[in-house]
Amino acid sequence: MNITQESILDDLENDRLPLPTLPEVAIRVRETVDDENATIRDISDIILTDAVLSARIVQVANSALYRGLNSTENVHNAVTRMGLNTVKNLATSLVMKQLFQATNPVIDRYLRKSWKLSTEIAALSAMLAKSYTNLDPDSALLAGLTHSIGMSPILVKAESDPALLNDPVKLETVIIGIYPEVGATILKSWGFSRDLVTVPKQHLNLLRNEDGEVDFTDVVQVALIETVAKTNHPLGYVDMEKIPAYHRMGMSDTEEIDMTGGIEEIKTAII
Repeated sequence: MNITQESILDDLENDRLPLPTLPEVAIRVRETVDDENATIRDISDIILTDAVLSARIVQVANSALYRGLNSTENVHNAVTRMGLNTVKNLATSLVMKQLFQATNPVIDRYLRKSWKLSTEIAALSAMLAKSYTNLDPDSALLAGLTHSIGMSPILVKAESDPALLNDPVKLETVIIGIYPEVGATILKSWGFSRDLVTVPKQHLNLLRNEDGEVDFTDVVQVALIETVAKTNHPLGYVDMEKIPAYHRMGMSDTEEIDMTGGIEEIKTAII
């Protein structure tokens, strides 16, 4: 079976392309937080149904990012400390890694490489949002983690075409051409906000020049460019001065502030 960009897009448009789903606990947390009647106890009880997520939420609450004067030992106090919206985004971020794994060794290698790059971009996105914008850093981190989620179903689909799967150049061409559209469809199916759905769809559009305030797409775009600078990535040698996102963020280059420690701190605590 020959897999092409056109065949994958046709499957996507006709609901034949299997899309990854969020773990149930992350879905329940997101839906409950969006309920205006939700309480901290409601969210805590949902998180407690997943032992791994519970431990990670407490760990993050005690990290340098959120630590208060005293450490917290339970989920309820952790949620109280961080707030519902932060926990909503963190719950999703903390379960994302499992979506970038596969049993096929070739696919698994691609997905792990994509995950590693996404974590770098996510951490820098959070720092950029905090330093250069009024956008929520936790949402920026989630935007960075999910910007390339569209690669997953494309790679899974490619498994049925061994010739494509074992042709790195051809496979990269197929992925680059359509993963933004696939990613936007996935996030829309997950019920993400329009601002976050736009990120995978538009982050490769370097000349996007929408009117209005800086958005998460700008943040992730700049984080991506900075992360892959001077590499063989397609965006490794772009002229940053010509990228509108930098100007909307009021940046000339990221060396104006030292963000190295903060990035590692975020990756250690959350990713």
